[in-house]
Amino acid sequence: MGVVAFCSAKGSPGVTTSALLVAALWPRRVLLVDADPAGGDVALRLPGTDGLALDTRRGMLTLLPMARRALDPFALYQHAQELSGGVPVLAGLAGPEQAGAVGELWTELARAFAALPGADVIVDAGRVHSHAVHLSLLRQADVVAWVLRPTVAGVVHARERLRLVGPALRRIDGTFPRIGLVVVAPVDARDEVDEVGHAIHAELPFVELFGQVALDERGAGIFEGLSVPRPQRTMLVRSGGELASTLVSIMPEPLDDTRPGAAPPGPVLPEAAAAGPVPPEAVAPGPVPPEAAAPGPVPPGAAPPGPVPRLEATG
Repeated sequence: MGVVAFCSAKGSPGVTTSALLVAALWPRRVLLVDADPAGGDVALRLPGTDGLALDTRRGMLTLLPMARRALDPFALYQHAQELSGGVPVLAGLAGPEQAGAVGELWTELARAFAALPGADVIVDAGRVHSHAVHLSLLRQADVVAWVLRPTVAGVVHARERLRLVGPALRRIDGTFPRIGLVVVAPVDARDEVDEVGHAIHAELPFVELFGQVALDERGAGIFEGLSVPRPQRTMLVRSGGELASTLVSIMPEPLDDTRPGAAPPGPVLPEAAAAGPVPPEAVAPGPVPPEAAAPGPVPPGAAPPGPVPRLEATG
């Protein structure tokens, strides 16, 4: 399995929407984790499969007592709830006070996410800096997707924050997660997106360009609990499908656990079978240290209306 952590430098460039979008389109089994230390809002945005509000106290908060001991990764499912459409989610903490009190347990949570068999984990990590309380989540991730807008302020803040955060993600064995940009921009701003990727990569060679999420207010209503007709045809979902394909191609294959009574890893997207297995040559060759040059930028490329359907992007 693998872990993808979505984060940003500051502001609200679209981290939560990007994480929700990719989780809904992920072509393998997936668990969504709301780990924003400023306070989770996924459980506030979207209902469960029964149409009722999720229990905001069940998730990361209820996991903490178990994390004081060796946390069995399968226990994650006991604290997850299903969003409408079937995406399992661990609801986030209430705010920075709770996040700060977690302390060293962030490391144990990161270990459990990284060890979860049979599914990938997508983390909404919110804003990140080099001394963030939850930095161990990013350090243990396979992929760190840095979300930004293609504005002067957005690019400068992302570049300077990455300059400090990149080295801080060095693991004990000397390896690093793979780090790349996810640019939230109008669908016709592809040249601008590429310019952002080249500009940051030129100064920070360890940063790639993973892709683009379309700036699409109508499509974003899907993740605000609004009814959006034909969501699979929105620019948001189309761009999300390309981004999900790019990210899954550089992730390790999920590991299955066949022990009796093991909890199922969650639903599989209907389009997963059509997508086919990830070819061995598409898997990333390994983490890229900040001081080493990474490969060039990677181009980014039906459910009924309602909140967080199991989406399938169409061309």
